[in-house]
Amino acid sequence: MEGCERLSEDEVERAGDVPLIPSLPISGADGEEILRWIGGVVAEDEWQGDVDAPVYRIGPGPGIIKLSYSAKQVISTIQNVIGIIEGTEEPDRFVILGNHRDAWTFGAVDPNSGTAALLEVAERFEKLRKEGWKPRRTIIFCNWDAEEYGLIGSTEWVEENREMLASKVVAYLNVDIAVAGAGFQASATPQLDQLIIEVTKQVEDPDNSSQTVYDAWVKTTKYPKIGRLGGGGSDYAAFVQHIGVPSTDISFGNGYPVYHSMYDDFVWMSKFGDPMFRRHVAAASIWGLVALQLADEEILPFNYSSYVNELQKSAEDLETELSDKSISLIPLFKSIEKMKNAAVRINDEVKIYAPSKHNDYGSKCFPGIDDAVENANKLDTKDSWHSVQHEIWRVSRAITQASLVLHGELT
Repeated sequence: MEGCERLSEDEVERAGDVPLIPSLPISGADGEEILRWIGGVVAEDEWQGDVDAPVYRIGPGPGIIKLSYSAKQVISTIQNVIGIIEGTEEPDRFVILGNHRDAWTFGAVDPNSGTAALLEVAERFEKLRKEGWKPRRTIIFCNWDAEEYGLIGSTEWVEENREMLASKVVAYLNVDIAVAGAGFQASATPQLDQLIIEVTKQVEDPDNSSQTVYDAWVKTTKYPKIGRLGGGGSDYAAFVQHIGVPSTDISFGNGYPVYHSMYDDFVWMSKFGDPMFRRHVAAASIWGLVALQLADEEILPFNYSSYVNELQKSAEDLETELSDKSISLIPLFKSIEKMKNAAVRINDEVKIYAPSKHNDYGSKCFPGIDDAVENANKLDTKDSWHSVQHEIWRVSRAITQASLVLHGELT
């Protein structure tokens, strides 16, 4: 932002919040050649290459690499693009659809498949509007800039509008990669699980017109598996982590070989990712239908039984992990029972998902407890295990307070 307060480069370096190790992507061929010259301990299996690759080690030496690095610290202007369809009955309640448009290279998959889907949804909604449709709640389309540089565009926007967004946003619907291959994938905060499942029953499977996306989904798993949003993998991070907004992220395909490379282009997409571009249509359809229901339903289609089930499962897993420790989980289970009783009336977010302290990209339930347990397992001191009990009480209080709010009681 022009005229905003900024830290100098020296202040940034002294703060220690920004990684200071230079990094540069290189080709697989160059990387393999470097790895051939590294000795020392053998790397873990998941770090090893294919059958023809050398055994990868993690060093040190014996090879020596001469590296020249030339870079400049520059301040660049970024631009988010925002479009709004104002609601009629609840214009101060927002349903936000977001996708970023910056790419490391050509970005046919990441992010342009998502950008294409966003434009398609916006165009369909505009056609509906011209035919007389008006959403009950306001719909906001956000095309973010500088996602690849640390989710900057979306995070700055959320921080700048924090108070308004925290009180007015109904849900944030993210699509980063809309299509990278076959197979529907979804992640969400739990209260949106059922809505996603129901919408996939209405959309034709792009790879088999005789069935729905849901039909294809349940063939791969007995029950549709929906992941969790808690880390910093895409632009949902600020909405989930900073302001506790119900959020989703959907796509087709799970991993693809040209990720963040110069081969992520239209040729790859048209030959391998989505030759008929039907998966793009399906992604846009699911995205748009989820948005429509959130924008138009008189009663928001949230289902908090999924939330309670997730809390219960995580608490049971924690109980197993701490079974040989003198740690009481009674307050946690009691608070979850209160939440279970209040779930039918819940209409606000309970923010339990977050990245672990040691993994900003992924997601964990009860991250504070998890980090405390990890630390206690290393130190195995009375104080460290006391910290675990303290974290359990903190989470229990948060869940209990949420339950009281749902019942209309004062905390």
